[in-house]
Amino acid sequence: MTRKQHKTVFWTATGILSILHVDFFNHGIEDPLLFGWLPIDLAYHSLWVVAATGVVFYCTHFIWRVPDEY
Repeated sequence: MTRKQHKTVFWTATGILSILHVDFFNHGIEDPLLFGWLPIDLAYHSLWVVAATGVVFYCTHFIWRVPDEY
């Protein structure tokens, strides 16, 4: 992939994560706890943080890589 394609993937993923951060579909719902102790909202945002971390690692590996100048 070219650098421009990587930037497009990054900005698309960032936009999707921004929209999903709102968590509009779990708002006000009283669901049972996951594993008996984990609220669904906390589990959702924990998965969101893992996805955001993946986008950051992708970004630092492919987009902001410093070319070898030595």
